[in-house]
Amino acid sequence: MVKIENFSCGYNKKIIVKNFNGIFKKNEITAISGESGKGKSTILKAINRLHEVEDNGFFKNGTIKAVLGNQELNIYDLNPVYLRKKIGYIFQSPTPLPMSIEKNVEFGLKLFGIKDKQIAIDALKSVYLWDEVKDRLNENAKYLSLGQKQRLAIARVLVLKPDIILFDEPTSSLDEKATFKIEEMMKELKKNKTIILVTHDNSQIKRVCDNEIRI
Repeated sequence: MVKIENFSCGYNKKIIVKNFNGIFKKNEITAISGESGKGKSTILKAINRLHEVEDNGFFKNGTIKAVLGNQELNIYDLNPVYLRKKIGYIFQSPTPLPMSIEKNVEFGLKLFGIKDKQIAIDALKSVYLWDEVKDRLNENAKYLSLGQKQRLAIARVLVLKPDIILFDEPTSSLDEKATFKIEEMMKELKKNKTIILVTHDNSQIKRVCDNEIRI
């Protein structure tokens, strides 16, 4: 679960989000919707604290709490490495690492000293990618289709077993078939995770989301 209370933030003294409140529950997909420029992606970045890796004069007020490992914690009290392990972020445009498909999925595991290849295999299966790549794991990931690259990016997050996954317009560049696979996978993932989805696609909200919060 994620709970945001009276949260305002922006960049270089310009307010982007003002007094935002929202509760995002486990086992549900909740959409953040609204017009462009209203701060939907900014909220996701704040939850994941991605603004801390950017030099952009970010400022904030209010609180963001998340239930991680059965504890409700203020995200700004946490080690950011731990936070980003427990709260995964899927970007609009997937960017595979310049290495093989297999090494892409295992990259996060190696950062934490985990050497269990089965975890990577399970992650590929959970995003419906294993059957498509099992015979080409040593191939450079850049040769995957755009939809496959997005599912690979999700698998790269899943190996770290996050409690919460943030999806920032994950299908906006994909065709109908690839979009359907991502949506079906999201519905499966919500069975044991909190899913927050930023999207402009109202039909997608109707297809996959349990709740919607407009900004």
